[in-house]
Amino acid sequence: MMSTKPNGAPCTPASMRLPVLAAAALSAVALLGLERSAAAQDASVCRTVRDHARDTVIVLQPPSTFTICRGGEVEQDVVTGRPVYFELAATPGSAMFNFRVHGQSSEWTPTGLTAWQELVAGLAVNLETLGMSGESIAEVSLPGAEGPAVASPIRQVAAARARYVGAVTPRYLEGLRVLRPAVRELPVIADVMRHWCSELAGRPGSATAELQERCGGAELRAGAVGKEVDAMEAAAATFELRRSRARDSILTATTRPDDAAAAAEAVRALDEARGAADSTVSEARQLLVSAQELARDLLAVRAEIRSLDAVRPAVGTYLTTFAGSGNAELEIDAEPIDIAAAGSASALRSSGKTTARFPVVAPHYLDLELGVGATAGLPPIPTLATQASAAVIQGKPVDEFVGLALVEFEPARVLWPDRPLAGLLRLPVIGIPFTRDPTQNFFVGAGLGWTGIGSIAAGPYLLRELSMRGGYPLDRPLPAGTSLDAVTEPALQVGYFVSASVDVVGLFHLFFPVHAAALDAATGKEK
Repeated sequence: MMSTKPNGAPCTPASMRLPVLAAAALSAVALLGLERSAAAQDASVCRTVRDHARDTVIVLQPPSTFTICRGGEVEQDVVTGRPVYFELAATPGSAMFNFRVHGQSSEWTPTGLTAWQELVAGLAVNLETLGMSGESIAEVSLPGAEGPAVASPIRQVAAARARYVGAVTPRYLEGLRVLRPAVRELPVIADVMRHWCSELAGRPGSATAELQERCGGAELRAGAVGKEVDAMEAAAATFELRRSRARDSILTATTRPDDAAAAAEAVRALDEARGAADSTVSEARQLLVSAQELARDLLAVRAEIRSLDAVRPAVGTYLTTFAGSGNAELEIDAEPIDIAAAGSASALRSSGKTTARFPVVAPHYLDLELGVGATAGLPPIPTLATQASAAVIQGKPVDEFVGLALVEFEPARVLWPDRPLAGLLRLPVIGIPFTRDPTQNFFVGAGLGWTGIGSIAAGPYLLRELSMRGGYPLDRPLPAGTSLDAVTEPALQVGYFVSASVDVVGLFHLFFPVHAAALDAATGKEK
């Protein structure tokens, strides 16, 4: 049974405390392991940076993991005065999008490839429709199916006409009317495509394997599409000629319904016109394959062109060199490659951004502080005093406390300007007294401190004051006829001091906080 505390809360038995403590310890170890694993992963990313490794490189691991790297190590911020680069990690996700630094990429001038791609795709649909424009079985009318059959020459013409209109439907005629002027654009598009392919192939390492395959297609061979267009145009022209002859023959047969020769001529003309229509459809089907392939070629070329200014994996892109401190924001545009190739309005809506925010710090080497120091280790200063009407040389002790203005240099900042602990060591520390003569009192030392708060310093204290000549003792009467200048001389005395001080700038910012500027990481300018 579980016991309770005096206030009624349940007590945990000793036998149950051990598992609880063990679970807590395991959780702590697991969290520590996760943190170390994440840190090791970040460090491994930084070790893959090859270009500009000595500078600051911001690495993006898609979709949204940013790491600040320098010298193969992870940094927490960016330091002013150093070149900053952006690099896309070569991960599987980097091949799914075109990544661009927002603010550096310019708007693309329309190339016309999207309009051509839509044109060719529409032509391919129309060519396919032309091949399916014949009359369906349900639409076929059977002459003589109703009423008594009449055996006459005109009946043969009616049967031939039925075969003709079953193939040459209004849909076929309208499709052919639309296609004939449009297909003449295909050879021009194929020629421009060959030019684009040759230009893109000349860019080392830029053309993708898909683009290389598309540019080597049969439809892009010189004159290939032109021959197919000419063949279809010749077939269509033949059809128009035979269709005109068939019309004249039908009119003749209609005026002489009992003339077997006129009927036979009309039947022959109708069958030839229908055959010419079938030949036109056959040529259109051959051209359909080239049009479909050409539409795919246009997609591949457009996708390649859209990726010309995209960030390449493992290639550094210069961002800026920050001149002032603040909080920077880096926006990366991500455009899906397939939608970029399509070029539709949905591409704009489907594009997104991923953003990194990081502090930019200025190198800080000097601290200005005010404090109080205690001095010691110095002999008394000889002065004259009167005792029993006699001049006596006495020693005046040096004041124990002194007000100091301290200038402190942080040497570790030279190597680690952005590390918090780099400001711990202060060397040298120069003290300027404001309660003593600064031309006669010198303070030089070293110390420990925290930037923005204060420090403790210690070191030698040099004092230029009077000292007794030749070891003349103090607390002795001054010989008659002798002045103090005769038994003393200026000398440099060495003691030591210990001081405690506060950071003046940090104290000022405590009451008047500084507003950090918002910076654009692509340009380094304030937003």
